[in-house]
Amino acid sequence: MREQELFENRFVSPKHTYWLAILSLFMGVSSLITSEFIPISLLTPIAHDLSISEGLAGQSITMVGIFAVIASLLLSPVAKHINRKIILLGFSVIVIVSNLIVAFSLNYTILLIGRGLLGICVGGFWSMTSAVTLQLATSKDISRALSIIYAGVSVATIIALPLSSYIGNIMGWRNVFIIAALMGLVSLIWQLLTLPSLPAQKGNSFSSMFNLLKQQWISIGILAIISSYGGYHIVFSYLRPWLQNDLQLASNIVTLTLLLFGIANCAGTVIAGYFLGQFFKITMFVVHLLFFVIAITLFFSKDLISENLIMIIVWGLLFGFIPVGWTTWITRTLSNKAELMGGLSVAAIQLSIGMATAIGGNLYDYFGRSGLFIASAGVMLLAILFIHYSFSIYLKMMKKPV
Repeated sequence: MREQELFENRFVSPKHTYWLAILSLFMGVSSLITSEFIPISLLTPIAHDLSISEGLAGQSITMVGIFAVIASLLLSPVAKHINRKIILLGFSVIVIVSNLIVAFSLNYTILLIGRGLLGICVGGFWSMTSAVTLQLATSKDISRALSIIYAGVSVATIIALPLSSYIGNIMGWRNVFIIAALMGLVSLIWQLLTLPSLPAQKGNSFSSMFNLLKQQWISIGILAIISSYGGYHIVFSYLRPWLQNDLQLASNIVTLTLLLFGIANCAGTVIAGYFLGQFFKITMFVVHLLFFVIAITLFFSKDLISENLIMIIVWGLLFGFIPVGWTTWITRTLSNKAELMGGLSVAAIQLSIGMATAIGGNLYDYFGRSGLFIASAGVMLLAILFIHYSFSIYLKMMKKPV
C-alpha cells in the first residue's frame, strides 16, 4: 500500500458534500475570529472609555484564550450525546450575546464576562471542526472543505485589524462589536437553514482522551503542532513592532503590509486544500522547511527592506497551510476520535500561542529582531523533526499486518 493511502480518511463519508453548510461554517469562523481579534486594534479607545490601562484592556484577549482551552478539553466528554448541529447553533447565539455584552459593557468586569463567553465558543468550535467536517464532506473533498472553513480566519484577520480600526475611528469601538454581533446573526440564520443533523461521535470520554496521549505518534504529533504554531507566532506576535521600529516604515506602509499579509494568508489557506489533498506528507515537510529557511534569511537580511517585506508576506501565505494541514492530519489518521483529538489540538495551539508570545516578547526586548528570527528558526526545526518521527511511527504502525 502506498504511503499516501495510509493517510487516507478512514471515516464513513457522506454520499455528497454539503457545500452550503460548509460555507455557513466559513461565515461562522469569520464572525468568531473577527470577534476574538477586534480588541487588538481597539485597545486604546476601550481602555480610555472604561477608565482602565491598555494592559488591562489587553487581558480581554487573554480571557478568550483561557476559556478556549477549558472548553476545548471539556466539550466532547461533557456534551458527548448532544447533536453537534444544536451545539454549533448555540455557539452562534453565544457569539451574538458576547459581542452585545462587550458593546454595552459599563465596566471592566462586564467586558471580561463577555469575552469569557466568546472563549467558550472559540475553544468549543475548533475542537469540533474536524469531526463536523467529516460529516459534511466526502473523502475527496475533506482538504478543500477545511481550506474553505479556515479561510474564514484570514478574512477575519483583515476585518478585525485594519477595517475595525477604521470603523472604530468613525463610529466608536462599541459599534464595531455591534457589527460583529450582526455577523454572528447572519451566521446563525445560515447555519440554521443549511446544517444537516450532526450526531455526536461515540466514545467521547475523558479516559478516551487520555488514552490518545499514551500513543507515541499522537503525543509527538501534538509536540509538532505546538512547535509549528509556536514558530510562526514568535514572529507574528511582534510583526507590527518589527515593521515600525526595526524597518522604520511609515504608518501607511505598515497598514498596507498588514493588509497584504492577511490577503496572502487567505490565499495560502485556499490553495492549501489542493496540495494537502494530493501530497499531504511532503507538503507538511516542505511548508515547515520553508518557514525555517525564511526565518534564517530574515535573520541575516537586516537592511534589505524590500526583500524583508516580500519574505514576510510569503510567511503569511505559508501559514495558511498550518491550520488546514493539522486538521487534515486529524481527519485522516484519527477520524473516529476527531472530536477528542480536536480538543487536544486546540489546547495545544492555545498553549503554543501563549508560550510563543511570552518567549518572543522577552527575546524582542533583549535581542531585537535577531532574537525573534533565530528562535523561530529553531522551533520550526523542532517541528520538522517531530513531524518526521510522528509520521514515521504512524506509517510503520499502519503497515504492520493485523
